[in-house]
Amino acid sequence: MIREEYIERIYNPILEDLFVRYSDKLEGQSFYHTHNGYELYFLMVGKVNYYIDQQCYQIGPGTILTIRPGEYHRVELLEDKYKRFVINISSRYLDMHSTPHTNLSECFQQRPGNRPNIVVISQEQTEELLKLYNSLLDLKLETGYGQDVKTSSYVLFLLVKINLLFFSNKDDTPLPNVMPALVDKTIAYINEHLLENFSLDELSEQLFYNGTYISRKFKSITGLSIQQYILHKRIYLAQSYLKEGKSVTESCMLSGFNDYSNFSKTFKKYAGISPKQYQKRALESIWPIYFM
Repeated sequence: MIREEYIERIYNPILEDLFVRYSDKLEGQSFYHTHNGYELYFLMVGKVNYYIDQQCYQIGPGTILTIRPGEYHRVELLEDKYKRFVINISSRYLDMHSTPHTNLSECFQQRPGNRPNIVVISQEQTEELLKLYNSLLDLKLETGYGQDVKTSSYVLFLLVKINLLFFSNKDDTPLPNVMPALVDKTIAYINEHLLENFSLDELSEQLFYNGTYISRKFKSITGLSIQQYILHKRIYLAQSYLKEGKSVTESCMLSGFNDYSNFSKTFKKYAGISPKQYQKRALESIWPIYFM
């Protein structure tokens, strides 16, 4: 279940250090969106297209996929049957529990040869991980002494296991990227010219396709209009500057907005809070563990 106030937002903030959930149906945004933390996605049943930025991978049961903050993603079901676990984890939580010998964020950050962070595990390994995930779900029914410590213990053990699975993965078989080439090129152009104001006609001239066709194809894959995507990319950039401690006005200008009033209004529309409120939460907030 997704909180109602976040349903229409491309930026879906995770307001907790840990956000654990299981589902047997497609939940959340059907369009490209991003989070302020890391996401661990474990597909147990079904077949899906998993879109991450300019890539799309067809994955099946026993697949683990890790997503970094700011990476746009969405899931498209290819079969009716579907079961998955998702854990969202804040950067603060990973930093707090990592050590000089054990970097828990490595499975998210290290991508040799620019490979996607995807690993397919055996049935035996799947069953082992399922025991840990189910133990986490059982804990959501507890409210007494030690529940939070036990939850954290299971999550940390799970993160260690998953990091080890990525480290030991020797499969160098290239995973086909089935993202349509036109959408790939459109995203690449947007990223390169994010701070510039360009028209659909200019994009059409660069990609050698009719502008209406480009727009329609882009939305069919990402679930967003080109303008929505550009606005959110700029908002996310502004969020990065705000987290660095830059002023709201400076963040506005550095992220491609030339009008403060429009920036503030757009920021609140997509993030759900004002730029000042966002900066205050980002710099001061301490979030509890939460289950959904």
